[in-house]
Amino acid sequence: MSASAPGRPGGRHKAVSGALGAGVSVARLIWRAISSPSLALTLLGLLVVAAIAGGTLPQSARLSPQELNAWHHAWPMLSLWLERFGLADVYASPGFSALCAALIVNLTAGTAAHAAYLLAWFRGKTPPARSLLLSMLPPALISLPEAGPDGRHSGSWGLLGLPLLHAGVVVIAVAASVHASQRLGAHFELAEGEVLSEAKGKLLAEGGSRLPGEELGFRLRLDALRVEIDGGHLKELQARLSLQEAGGPLRQEILAVNHPLRVGPYQLYLDKTVGQAALFERTLPDGKRRRLLVNFTVPSDEWGQSKPLLRDEVMMFEERPVNFRMALTPGDAPRFRLVAERRGKPVFDGVLAPGEVADLGVYRLKFIGTAPWAGLYLTSDQALKWVFAGFVLALSGFLLHLLFHPRRLRVRRNGDKWLLEAWIMRDDWRFDRQWREWESGR
Repeated sequence: MSASAPGRPGGRHKAVSGALGAGVSVARLIWRAISSPSLALTLLGLLVVAAIAGGTLPQSARLSPQELNAWHHAWPMLSLWLERFGLADVYASPGFSALCAALIVNLTAGTAAHAAYLLAWFRGKTPPARSLLLSMLPPALISLPEAGPDGRHSGSWGLLGLPLLHAGVVVIAVAASVHASQRLGAHFELAEGEVLSEAKGKLLAEGGSRLPGEELGFRLRLDALRVEIDGGHLKELQARLSLQEAGGPLRQEILAVNHPLRVGPYQLYLDKTVGQAALFERTLPDGKRRRLLVNFTVPSDEWGQSKPLLRDEVMMFEERPVNFRMALTPGDAPRFRLVAERRGKPVFDGVLAPGEVADLGVYRLKFIGTAPWAGLYLTSDQALKWVFAGFVLALSGFLLHLLFHPRRLRVRRNGDKWLLEAWIMRDDWRFDRQWREWESGR
C-alpha cells in the first residue's frame, strides 16, 4: 500500500493541505472581489445617482408639515410611489445605508491592498516598470550609481495621494451613514410667549429621524415675531428669542430665514411657516390650570387679514373621542367658534370672545386671545464635520497625487553596459518623455 494512501498520516496531511489551499484560493477570490476597482466605480456611480435623486426630488426631510401635506395633495400618486421606493427620504432609506456600507467595505479593502502594493513598490519588492540597456550614461544619470543598490527616490510624497484620497471617501461614507442613522430632524411650532424645553409632545420628527431624550438641554422662548408680506409673498420673517442652555446665562438672539442659530449640538432654523394661535386657560377637574394653544396656519396672502381660520380635530377624553370643529377670527377683536361633539351629541356650540369660558364637562376653557406663531426646524449635524474632514482628506490626497510623481531609478553594471531600471506610476507622462529621450540616445 502506498505511504500516501488516505488511511495513512501522509494521506491525511495531503488532504488537510489541499483543503487549506482551496480555502486560501477562495479567500483570495473574495478579497479581490471586495477590493475590486470596478466595484468601487459602480458603487460610486450609484452613490452619485442617489445624491442627484436626494437633491432634486421632493424630500420629506426638507419640507415643513404644511408643505408636505400640500405636496401630497398636489401629487398624490407620485408622492405615494416615491415613498414606496424610498425616494421620498433618500438619505434615511435602508438602500442608501446599504450602499454606503458596501462602499466603505470596498474602499477600505481597496485602500489596504493599494497601500500594501505601494509599500512593496517603495521597498523595491516589485519588478521594475521599465528597464533599458545603455552603453553610456546620460548626464542626468551620471551620479545615479552612487545611490547604491536601492537606487534613488524622488516624489515619494505622491505615494500617499491615492490612499489619502480613498481614506477621505471612506470617512465621507462613514459620516454619511452615521448621519443617516443618528440624525435629528424635527419640526415644531412656537407662539409668542411660549417656551420649549422638552421634546415629548412638541417635536414632530421626520421619517428616519431619532428624537433626543426628554430634556433638550436648553430652554427657548419666542418673545416676538416679525412678519412682512409684500404682494402676497413672505418678504421678511424674523424671530426674537430668549435662549438659555444648560448651566448657561439667559441671552437674547435674533433668528432669521436662512440664518440658523447654533443651540448646543443643534441647529435651529425658521421654516417659513406662520400662523395665529388661539390662547386658552384650561381648568382641570382637580382645579389645576394649564395653558393651551390651538394653532391655525395662515397663508402668506392672507396674513394680517381678519378671515376665519378653520381647523377640525379629534381628541380623546375619558377614552372617548370628541370631535372639535374650530374657527378662529383674528384681529383687534378676535372670536373663537367652537363646536364639540361626542358620539354625535353636542357638548358645546358657541362663539367665545376674550375672557369667555366654554364648559366641556371634562374641563373648562377660557379664551384669552390670539398670538402669532412660527414654524421652526431643529436639526443635529454633528456628523457633517466629519464629512467636511473627509473632503479635506480626499482633496489633500488628490493634490499630492497630482503634484508629486513617485519615481525610483537604479543603475547597475550588466557586462560592459549599464542596466537602467525604473519604478514609476502609470500616469507619469513627464517621465515617459524623458524615457523616450534616453531610448533614442542609447
